[in-house]
Parts: sequence; C-alpha cells; structure tokens
Amino acid sequence: MFKITKELPFIIHGCVHDYESFPTHTHGLTAIGFPELLIDPLAFGKEWNACLINDSYFYLTHPEKTDLIPLILGGKTVVVKLKTLNPFFPAEDLNICFRTVTHEFEAVNQAYEGVDINELAEMRFIQIYVEGDDFALDDDYYRGGVTW
Repeated sequence: MFKITKELPFIIHGCVHDYESFPTHTHGLTAIGFPELLIDPLAFGKEWNACLINDSYFYLTHPEKTDLIPLILGGKTVVVKLKTLNPFFPAEDLNICFRTVTHEFEAVNQAYEGVDINELAEMRFIQIYVEGDDFALDDDYYRGGVTW
C-alpha cells in the first residue's frame, strides 16, 4: 500500500493494461494547494512514469523554482531537460514540458473518473509530456483509453 508522506504528499495512480499498471497521475496534491500532475501512460512506461512524476514534483516545488507553477498555471509551457530532472534517467536527454490543462481535457476525465464534476472543476492540473509528442496534447489520443 502506498503511503502519503511529508516528502511525497501524494499517491500515484495509473491505468491497467494486460494486468500491468502504468502510472499516469497523482492524487492528493490538491489537498495541499498544488496542481495534480498527469502523464501519458506510454511516455516512459510502468517503471519510469512514476519516477518522472516524483522528479517533476521535486523540481517544481524546489525553493529556487517557486515562479514556475504560477507561470504554468498562467498558460506558459515550461520546458526542462530530462537530465535536469533526473541525471540518472535511462533515456536520451529529451525535453520535458509542463503545461496546464483543464478538467475538460480527456486525459483528466479518464484519470479522475468518479471524482465529482464540481470538485474536478475546482482542481488544477499540470500535464507532463515529452516535447515533440504532440499527439499527447490532443483529446482524441485519450478518448476511449490509450491503446498500444
């Protein structure tokens, strides 16, 4: 069972495909006044998506980065080198992007299925995606569930 801690004040949920869980989004950040984070289940797979979510949280909450969340929530896309988020990440040094999305975004609807629509409308969300993966920005990619 996952436990919310002071260091990681959220849990990561995912989608299931062929009996494997692929981390996709957080629960619990809204309770501390922070936007929930979500990522394409296929971005880095079942092991590394959760790592990237955690690394992104640590990066965005770092005391020297306090200006980033207001920028993102204000509509700016912030781009960071993957190796800046985690120098040990086992992938080429891609650019990772952060953008705000609304509760109407299809990925949000699927990730937070069952959350009351009024509560969902009050929540804020930041999508994590790989620069160039423009398909992950489109509702149609998520509609009906991401397929392999």
